[in-house]
Amino acid sequence: MVNGKLGATMPGQQTTRYIYDSVTAVAGQTTFNFFQTFAGKNDLQTNLTTNKLDSSESMVIKSIYLCGNLTQGFSGHNNLNITVGNQVVLKDFNLAFNSTNRGVAFDRLHSSLNSSDRVEVRLLTDIVIPPQVNFKATLELAEGGTLVGENITLGFKGYGVIFSAGNTF
Repeated sequence: MVNGKLGATMPGQQTTRYIYDSVTAVAGQTTFNFFQTFAGKNDLQTNLTTNKLDSSESMVIKSIYLCGNLTQGFSGHNNLNITVGNQVVLKDFNLAFNSTNRGVAFDRLHSSLNSSDRVEVRLLTDIVIPPQVNFKATLELAEGGTLVGENITLGFKGYGVIFSAGNTF
């Protein structure tokens, strides 16, 4: 049943998933594109090699995690957009209100973090990444810019299906 809902055509191993991608900034950069460029990144910077899941894999995003060593953190206004296929499934989402202790957590399930350089938002509506469908994310910072070498990592937490050979070999 889970495979059918996620669009996976082959039976697979149900599991929790965490996918992430990191971007290193240049001076003054305000737009960051995640899950688009994987060349030259090591295992600590990304755990993917392409921006789509295998034909027997899929994922439901339950939580979005963003961390970075930014000078201003994420407390300034920003926009996060997530695109799956040709649809923007999360549009102009401002993470600033969930950053530091100045706001109320969006999901009302946990309190906001005291740090402005780590933000986690638990989604009340699931975002599904089906097999073989491109996905990407874009973060736009409104205030200031970044310094050379500052790093931002975006991660998606949830559950899904991964390939399981079972007894076919």
